[in-house]
Amino acid sequence: MTWRRQVLAAVSEGFDVLDWLSASDDPLTVTACLVRSEQPTDMRLLSAPAPVESITDLFASADWHERETAEMFGIVFAPVAPAPLLLAPGVASPLRKQTPLSARVDQPWPGAVDPAKPRRSQQPPGTPWQ
Repeated sequence: MTWRRQVLAAVSEGFDVLDWLSASDDPLTVTACLVRSEQPTDMRLLSAPAPVESITDLFASADWHERETAEMFGIVFAPVAPAPLLLAPGVASPLRKQTPLSARVDQPWPGAVDPAKPRRSQQPPGTPWQ
C-alpha cells in the first residue's frame, strides 16, 4: 500500500490528528504517528520507503514536519519540494549516515590508534567517506 493510501485509510478510520512525522536512514523510510482526537491514546504508526507524496492537503501541520524532514534527511515530498526551514542553502542533510560530521573531520580523534593494536588505525564515527 502506498504512503498516501495508508494515510487516507487511517483518516477514514477516524485518525484525524498528525502527531509527528519524521524519517529514519538505512533504508530511508518516512514514519508518521496519527491520533484520534476523540481518543488521544489511540495511535496509528504509518511508514513507507522514501520518497513519498506530501500529505499537507490532509493535515496542515504536516507542512512543518515535511520541511524539517526534507532538510534533515534529504527526502523529496512530491509533488513540490518544501521550502527550507532550518539549514542554510547548500548544507548536506545532517541526519543521513553518509553525511560526514564536520567536527569529526576537523579535529584529531583520540581513538584513531588502538592502544591494544597500535598498527591498526580506525576512522572516527561519523566520517563514512574516509
